[in-house]
Amino acid sequence: MAPSIPAKLRARARRDAAAFYLSELARGILHGEVAFVDGEERTAVAPAEFVLLEIECTQTRRATRVEITLRWPNRPLIAIAEPKGEHHGR
Repeated sequence: MAPSIPAKLRARARRDAAAFYLSELARGILHGEVAFVDGEERTAVAPAEFVLLEIECTQTRRATRVEITLRWPNRPLIAIAEPKGEHHGR
């Protein structure tokens, strides 16, 4: 089963908890599927082989912010068609 992480999360967390969520996301990306949960709803996404990765770090006197964005096109749905002329009596 693909790693599951919250679809949206904003919380004060310990450093090890933040690292856990990031490692689960990384495991899912490597596995080829990440599941996001929102209450009872579960949404699985399948990253493409190549993704656009953006990392931006900004610092002010009050805080440091690291933004990570992963982006890829949705995989097209490919229908498996029967060869022409074949019919299996469905």
